[in-house]
Amino acid sequence: MTTARKETNKYLRRFKTIWMSAVVLLVVLFVLPLIYNVAYAGKIYPGVKLGTLNVGRLSPDEAEAALRVAWDKVAQTGWPIELGDGRKITLPATVTSAGDIDLTYSLVAVEVDNTIYEAASWPAGRNILVRLWGPLWARLGGINIELKKNIETDRVIAFIRENFAGLEQLPQPADFALDAAGNLQVVSEKTGTVINREPFFSALYQRVNNFSNEPITLEVKTQVPSVTELMVGKLLPQAKALQINKTITLTDEDKTWELKPETWQAWIGVESVAGQLQATLTTVKAQAYLDTLAKTVNKAAQDAKFDIQDGRVKQFQSSQTGRTLQAAATLEVINQAARSSDTNNMSLVITTEEPTVTTGEANDLGITEIIGVGTSNFSGSPKNRRHNIKVGADTLNGILIKPDEEFSLLKALGPVDGEHGYLQELVIKGNKTIPEYGGGLCQIGTTTFRAALASGLPIVERRNHSYRVVYYEPAGTDATIYDPKPDFRFKNDTGRAILIQTKIQGDDLIFEFWGTKDGRRVEQTPPRIFNITAPPPSKIVETEDLPVGEKRCTERAHNGADAEFTYTVTYPSGEVKQEVFKSHYIPWQEVCLVGVPKGTLQQVTEDGSVLPTADTQGQAGN
Repeated sequence: MTTARKETNKYLRRFKTIWMSAVVLLVVLFVLPLIYNVAYAGKIYPGVKLGTLNVGRLSPDEAEAALRVAWDKVAQTGWPIELGDGRKITLPATVTSAGDIDLTYSLVAVEVDNTIYEAASWPAGRNILVRLWGPLWARLGGINIELKKNIETDRVIAFIRENFAGLEQLPQPADFALDAAGNLQVVSEKTGTVINREPFFSALYQRVNNFSNEPITLEVKTQVPSVTELMVGKLLPQAKALQINKTITLTDEDKTWELKPETWQAWIGVESVAGQLQATLTTVKAQAYLDTLAKTVNKAAQDAKFDIQDGRVKQFQSSQTGRTLQAAATLEVINQAARSSDTNNMSLVITTEEPTVTTGEANDLGITEIIGVGTSNFSGSPKNRRHNIKVGADTLNGILIKPDEEFSLLKALGPVDGEHGYLQELVIKGNKTIPEYGGGLCQIGTTTFRAALASGLPIVERRNHSYRVVYYEPAGTDATIYDPKPDFRFKNDTGRAILIQTKIQGDDLIFEFWGTKDGRRVEQTPPRIFNITAPPPSKIVETEDLPVGEKRCTERAHNGADAEFTYTVTYPSGEVKQEVFKSHYIPWQEVCLVGVPKGTLQQVTEDGSVLPTADTQGQAGN
């Protein structure tokens, strides 16, 4: 064999080796990961964890069930919060009502659907190497996906404050004040103590992510005011220059108000203007007066409302332009008058808001027939709840929803308070019973949801209750609302206006949606109820808010369950839209408050286990 031939064969062998190596490398880099990915199609990859919960090898539905079980167990127990002085409470995942499910709302929640979606879709959205090799890396080293959480921080802090009396002493900045003779004096600043939020919420997030009920130590920290006596003292000449002895007259339309010097001079304080401290009339000190003015001046914009009489649309409430006092701008006007030696008369600063539906629109509404009806039953409701249901229903009656409008139930109901006719009911917070407004309004939410479904309308926002209750059976067809969240929202896509007509017949709440049928067909399967779980034992919460020996319980215990139904709308064009509404109800224990003498608070369950006890200052939790 010639030398040239040998060299050629040697080159060919080398090329073959390189080619085979490249093939093997390609198989390793691409084919094996693809085979692995195919093997786990429809399942979450091995090694994927949600916090400390291993969901690898599970289907999304299996992982969802496992996550709900794990979370329900933690949520039912809550998180003990301890102070350095021995006081304790238990932070619940959900605040309960002493008599009405509608006043039950979440403090700490896990967004199960979003969390499972993240786990099931991982590693989608990453670069190509992670998408190919990520599943194998997860099997070897594990991938931890953080739970999607919803912690209502402001409500949690309010809960803590209500149960730990005197925990915070807010810092007081240095300021001006009038003495008995009407002379301005400098008031020294006061250092305060406040909840150290960052480590507390960091610990709470960690507990939730790890499905842990380990106690959390609550710390307070010293907070020094940023405005000191020395700083305010330098502004004293500027403040005294404001003390002009004159009466300021405020006007609005045919009304007048006289501001005596002893009134407005008490508002002199310190505020930062463009980064510089100035002596001025401050919002904080003037707020009470401005609020009183607002109650006299403000008028909410009022839509025209309509009724169906003898098959025809009749107006029963005229539209009204809204008027709102602009407090900050009005105070600035008063400030200008105070600084001027020759200006005594000033007009209030008012903005107007036109109604959405005006009186003249009744003739072109296109309202000819009922397009959907929603009903619910509230038998067994206490007196205050029945009252609130009627107030809410009356508020909605006659409301007009324009074509393409997204209807917000919370917006339509407006303020829920005593001024608008609502009555309070008791909410259990720790070992306290706090009166709050809102009882009965989930009956409104549920009935509206059912009417929107019957009308074939797209549902934009809806959340089910935390637990099952007889008012909203069958399970899965309820909708909870609580200001400011959650809301219930839907869209009017009928092309014509929709008129809401509400009525109460005995214990039945009935909402009729009037409009014009466009030929759409609505199908709704009966709810499927499954994964039924028994509630935990009853819990006794000792409290000093009730007379000794008196017992007051929440809703009775309820089984946990899942429910779902399919909602299908077929449009005249042939287009079909289908949605599965899923609901998860946690097993709910009965919670009873029992009045005890001061200094003896503790909590026990029916099985005899003792829950965290408070010291003699009377702080315990549920």
